[in-house]
Amino acid sequence: MATTLRQASLKALTRIEDRFTQVFGTGCNPFFHLGALTIYFFWIVLISGLYLFAFFETSVYGAFQSVERLTHDQWWLGGVMRSLHRYASDAAVITMLLHLIREFVRDRYRGVRWYSWLTGVPLLWMVFLLGITGYWLVWDMLAQYIALVSAEYMDWLPIFTDPIARNFISQEALSDRFFTLMGFLHLLGIPLFLVFGIWFHIM
Repeated sequence: MATTLRQASLKALTRIEDRFTQVFGTGCNPFFHLGALTIYFFWIVLISGLYLFAFFETSVYGAFQSVERLTHDQWWLGGVMRSLHRYASDAAVITMLLHLIREFVRDRYRGVRWYSWLTGVPLLWMVFLLGITGYWLVWDMLAQYIALVSAEYMDWLPIFTDPIARNFISQEALSDRFFTLMGFLHLLGIPLFLVFGIWFHIM
């Protein structure tokens, strides 16, 4: 069953790649450069994120307001940078998942390629954490919902003595230190590990 599914997936993937080759040519087919495209989008996210963080206020009541000011009052660059940050993040996730699927379907996760697979899979979790902390920093309604749901999932783990979810019930339950921590993780902590992880993966 697994072999049949893989053969069907490989056939479909080859057909899609052939269509893209007809349009873009062999050298410019995006399916042949999914890893490189992911790294390219990551650099756009990193540079635009540094600009955005310069105007971001790491506080419970100031986080959302600073993002709004950046988006509307500084639409000529702040809005553009925020759009670049958002859509490059989405593009990086898409190309990364396509890269993962392509390598798996083409049976490139064992043998001499075991190291690439072993160093690549943890990058998925780092990107997942990076995305969550980025959503939390905006602190709009969607971010608050994601924070609450994420905390409820973490409460299922038997490593926390007190429920984490109750910290997100109201604005008063949070402190500005939470946003300072999220800012550190999103801007420096996780990206630093991600850069080293990408380097190991490419090596």
